[in-house]
Amino acid sequence: MPHLRKQTKKAGNAANTPKRSRRADQAGDFPEPISGQLDAKGSRGAKAYRLLRGAIASGKLKPGGRVLENELATLLNMSRTPIREAIAALEADGLVSVDDAGGRIVTKLDYQSVMELYAVREVLESTAAALAARSASEVEILALRDMIELEKRILGDAGRLADHNRRFHEAIYYCSHNRYLLKMLGYIQTAMLLLQPAGRTGSERRKTALLEHRAVVDAIAARNPAASEAAIRNHVRRAQQARIKLMLQKDQSVPRVIPGSQD
Repeated sequence: MPHLRKQTKKAGNAANTPKRSRRADQAGDFPEPISGQLDAKGSRGAKAYRLLRGAIASGKLKPGGRVLENELATLLNMSRTPIREAIAALEADGLVSVDDAGGRIVTKLDYQSVMELYAVREVLESTAAALAARSASEVEILALRDMIELEKRILGDAGRLADHNRRFHEAIYYCSHNRYLLKMLGYIQTAMLLLQPAGRTGSERRKTALLEHRAVVDAIAARNPAASEAAIRNHVRRAQQARIKLMLQKDQSVPRVIPGSQD
């Protein structure tokens, strides 16, 4: 009998891999790139990875900032070994890179990289939305509607909204029920962490993003793949426009002269 219980648990874990319980444990970290690189079963290296990844996502570790083992070990109250493991995993994810001086920094995306990232994101997310319109269960659609209601309540909290936005898009990815698409979108979601929280681009953008999210969910609920794809494309393009505006304001690696501009 114990043998049978062990098999059942193992099968249940495998079956539940893409479901809500797993996502809840990985809030903002979709999908978990740590697998295959670090021991995910509570090792200090895995813990350091999650903490540092979260710091990049929240903006505490900013693009271009130095990634120094000694400082991070002191900050996290860990030895240098798990920090070294975590940095190696972050480098494999593309979140940490080596600068011209040979030191490690949080990767900073230039203007062209940001444009390319949004172009690929639009293609993949529109595919996910179209598949979700065909494959999402009624329970999943209800969950998406609940997320819209939560988003409306937290519009004034930029920090919570940024994390919620990642969860919302992640939920759509899972509703596509396509494991290969999930892996590709996981790479995009990781790269998006380097752009820092988008929920801080202004109250007006937060309101329009909410309307765009609602349009996506309504199209999925209507089982309309074409409308779902169009809604998410519109949302990603509007997000890209807001990001460009923010980059121009901060002058983050944006060319002084942009083709087609009048200035």
